[in-house]
Amino acid sequence: MLKKLVLLCCSVTLVQAIPTKRLQKVQTTQILPYEEAPLSWQSPGVKNYLGSRTVISHKQLTQQANQSIEEALQNVPGVHIRNFTGTGAMPSFSIRGFGGGSPGHSNTGLVLVNGIPIYVAPYALIGISIFPVTFQSVDRISVTKGGESVRYGPNAFGGVINIITKPIPTKWSNQIAERTTFWGRSNGGFITSSSGPANKSLGNNFLYNTYLKTGGMFNKYVGIQAQANYITGQGFRYNSPTTIQNYMFDGIYQINESNKLTAYYQYYKFFLTDPGSLAPSAYDSNRFQNNRPHNTKSGAANRWGVVYTNFFGDPAKIGGDFTLTYYGHAMSRDFQFDSNYLNVNTNPSRGLVYTNDNYPGFFIVNHARHFFLNAIEPNVNLHIATKHLTQHLNFGLRFMTNDIVMAPMQSTCKTLISGKCQMPQATPLLKSSQDMDNNYTALYLSDKLEFFKGKFVLNPGLRYTFLNYDRKVPLKPDYTSMQTLKTHLSEWSPALNIGYKPLEGLLFYGNYRRSFIPPQNRMIALYSSNYNQLFDEMEFGGRYSYKDKLSFNANYFLIFAKNYYSGGYSPGPVDARSQGVELEAYYSPIRGLNLHVAYTYINAVVTNNALDETKWFEGIVNHPFNIKGKQLPYVSPHQFILGATYTYKYTTIGLSSYFYSRAFSSMLNQARSQTACFPLSGAKTGGVSYGCNSVGLLPWYWVWNIQISQVFWKSGRHRIVGSLQMNNIFDMKYYFRGIGTSPTGGESAPGRSVTAYLSYEF
Repeated sequence: MLKKLVLLCCSVTLVQAIPTKRLQKVQTTQILPYEEAPLSWQSPGVKNYLGSRTVISHKQLTQQANQSIEEALQNVPGVHIRNFTGTGAMPSFSIRGFGGGSPGHSNTGLVLVNGIPIYVAPYALIGISIFPVTFQSVDRISVTKGGESVRYGPNAFGGVINIITKPIPTKWSNQIAERTTFWGRSNGGFITSSSGPANKSLGNNFLYNTYLKTGGMFNKYVGIQAQANYITGQGFRYNSPTTIQNYMFDGIYQINESNKLTAYYQYYKFFLTDPGSLAPSAYDSNRFQNNRPHNTKSGAANRWGVVYTNFFGDPAKIGGDFTLTYYGHAMSRDFQFDSNYLNVNTNPSRGLVYTNDNYPGFFIVNHARHFFLNAIEPNVNLHIATKHLTQHLNFGLRFMTNDIVMAPMQSTCKTLISGKCQMPQATPLLKSSQDMDNNYTALYLSDKLEFFKGKFVLNPGLRYTFLNYDRKVPLKPDYTSMQTLKTHLSEWSPALNIGYKPLEGLLFYGNYRRSFIPPQNRMIALYSSNYNQLFDEMEFGGRYSYKDKLSFNANYFLIFAKNYYSGGYSPGPVDARSQGVELEAYYSPIRGLNLHVAYTYINAVVTNNALDETKWFEGIVNHPFNIKGKQLPYVSPHQFILGATYTYKYTTIGLSSYFYSRAFSSMLNQARSQTACFPLSGAKTGGVSYGCNSVGLLPWYWVWNIQISQVFWKSGRHRIVGSLQMNNIFDMKYYFRGIGTSPTGGESAPGRSVTAYLSYEF
């Protein structure tokens, strides 16, 4: 009933405060959202931030050859994207050495949309199995990797990625836009080498992205906005149909100069074919082929929320704001794959071939899950200014309920007719079914103290989280009788940020924070966790800014992890340490020219004595081995970023590139590529009877992208803009491993592509 009531009342993403000339108090307090998500590297929210921070501005996002949100995030130092779809629908990333341990869906860094967590289960299942954001709806992205407020949590140790969608404009405006991407799928060009008709081959290479927006302020009090984004066509792999729908409704009611109400409702739906990994020989033959026709991913999300804000007092003396935020969602997802997902064997004499789907015992499973969430969060920001001290006090709490229903279905081949499996109707997979009714409460408090007119800043904070898990499990093997198991956990998360400004434009900072990953529900993986993964993160650095022409940030980070689920066929948990250096510079030497360069070094290793399981390395290493001192898998030690835009009159040329060095793909840390296949115990692997393990270094890659944008016509509020971009100009060939249903073999990255864009605003 509550869900229906909210949907009726809130048919209107959180929006930023609307600039209003008459409502002076509302206008002055809109500094707050811009501090949480600054407009660019030139904003005070970046220059004065007590930690490392990168902002992908609207211009960088739209004019620097970014194909998706994933592509844009690869311009952030310390962030490693495993872009295996090319469409941005299923991001997989790690931050500062952590994140590769999940089943391919990001489990590090807190991802927000307009300040609201997007996870299906923000505590019990933090992998991003649904990513309800599309590229054309985004205005800018703020990424912090140290010094975050204790208001954020859990899982904030890697950083906080806050995606800001397009705000409601002050004047009514409309936009119609189309982006069309043409995928290159041959080793030497764009045209496919298939034997089919040319027009059919070409038509199978396109992805269409249509975007509509309308909205604005009716008067100084009320405004609304509607956005619709429809994406359809093909991914960069053969036979990979993709459909994404994203509908967003925003509303704002500025009641008076001291009170404001914002609300949002979103419906998001996606379907994509996930071609998965290839055997080494298949990858060498044609890295774009699809040998796993049963692999698909789909889902839907309803998201809603309301925020009431009250501004009180005098900001020059004692004042602040009180916010009461309610948000919720109803999400469902279905990942379909078959019993060959661990297999890349191509030799029939050794065992099952991974492309064979006609044998007794072959099965197709649908891992359907449903998530229902409601959360409420009151928060107070109190500003106290005296002659010698300025104080910013922030305190609040979050209460969240989260119900999870797992209802997998499986169809198993028992009969072959003329060598073909006769797949029966899918039936419930009871052994993997599960219901959870969880609730969480978090209290937080921070006090930012500014001495000597802001030259010295001290900001201690503390967060305390209560976790209550209620899990229904069978009393009998036939599931005729169930019982509820209750688990109660709690965790302290202290934080401390320090800043010193000896000169105008020069800031030295240091920060410490403890964060954690709560017990995780079973995912598409070999293991799940029933323990808190703890992270202690420290960062020391400095930032120099000169007007709006130059910004240079250098920092050293150190993260200690305890009970970390590391992945790479390791059962975990392990203790680990990640440390490194990040350098980032922005430079605008002349009007219209902006340069961005960054470098990251990461050293992430296991620090405790632990033996890895031998069974996954049979045929490679036939004995247990100690993993202490081994590098964490999927972590590239070196990352280099180079970007630039130059605008002359109505023309902008944008360039972006990113380099990632080679990374180990298992805890074995073997440099030589090798794949071993072996029988498995179906009781321990969800019924899978045969699988493989691939070890060796993943390839390095350096991808270059270029874009030319042009304002064709502009008159009043009418404007026609177009662009042409090429991604992966030199058709760099590289692959990933360890992603979702493709933990072995090689999962191809996108090749060269061309995207044309045309937009009309009126």
